[in-house]
Amino acid sequence: MGLHEFRDRHLRSLRAVKRRVLEFGVRPLLLRGRVRHVHGPENVRYGPDELLVITLVRNGALYVKSFMEHYLALRVAHCVFLDNGSTDGTIDMLREYPRVTVLQTDAPYDRYENTMKRYLAERFSAGRWNLCADIDELFDYPFSDRLPLTGFLRYLNARGFSAVVAQMLDMFSPVPLADLKSTVDDRLKEKYTHYDISGIDAPPYEWSQASSSDIRMHWGGIRRAIFGTSNGLTKAALVNMNGRVKPFVTWHHATGAIVADVSCVLLHYPFVGAFADKVQDAVRTRRYGATTTDEYVAYADALRRNPRLSLMRPSARCFTGLEPLIAEGFIVVSSDYRRWIDATPES
Repeated sequence: MGLHEFRDRHLRSLRAVKRRVLEFGVRPLLLRGRVRHVHGPENVRYGPDELLVITLVRNGALYVKSFMEHYLALRVAHCVFLDNGSTDGTIDMLREYPRVTVLQTDAPYDRYENTMKRYLAERFSAGRWNLCADIDELFDYPFSDRLPLTGFLRYLNARGFSAVVAQMLDMFSPVPLADLKSTVDDRLKEKYTHYDISGIDAPPYEWSQASSSDIRMHWGGIRRAIFGTSNGLTKAALVNMNGRVKPFVTWHHATGAIVADVSCVLLHYPFVGAFADKVQDAVRTRRYGATTTDEYVAYADALRRNPRLSLMRPSARCFTGLEPLIAEGFIVVSSDYRRWIDATPES
């Protein structure tokens, strides 16, 4: 090894150690003094077969109605929001719903994103399951029309799983982006009805111990096809904070977990009427950090080149439920899980 190579490797190692100290040592301590309680219970108790939803949010008013209706219908135990500077009435809207806690912080998102998520998980769901979902994401699991959420969590507990992979499914409207007008009363599932999974790469899953080789990483999708970006579409969104799992490693993954043999979906709704405004704000403020800002720059370039941009292609399909996604292998369902569905009286 030459002197220059040794020096570069040493510097990279020092930078990695510095990042680790900041993320797991300094920033958690600093964040605690920058969080204030705004609304709802400061402590939430729930059972091992119940689910807590944690969400970072900023200016999510267009999503609150659909988000809360969806998760209350799913019968989650509670939703905890950490607001990061909303100015559009998001907090007032959240106050109107039951089983909601709202906190607020002015910590910069680009440096504290993982720290903020980890703070919520550790504070509110120690020893229990939590789902980290963005305000524009609606979670669903296979055969949720037959098996209640408690039954799904009982399956995970009975098999000793401590994390569940969720694949993001980008949803969009059939009309051009410029023609979309959004209001706070929109129901996302009714307005953004299409998806396109034709351009997804699916290499082996890289994080934690997967219980099935069918669990894969997803990359690309409609955003790569339209905007040329290489988006990661896989998250360890559902985790059990059992003391061994470390969540939010490189943003969306977990280490130390036993990953379930069934995967889920996050219906993702970024392409609403305010998409162009959010893109411009993200490029201007760079609040999402260097890597994600580059994605927003690509979105801005595409919108500038084609003001009448549409995401509809011949490969787009109308969403009719999870069954077609299961049939195509987008979502994984093991034979063991199917037997659980058949044997569970609740279903």
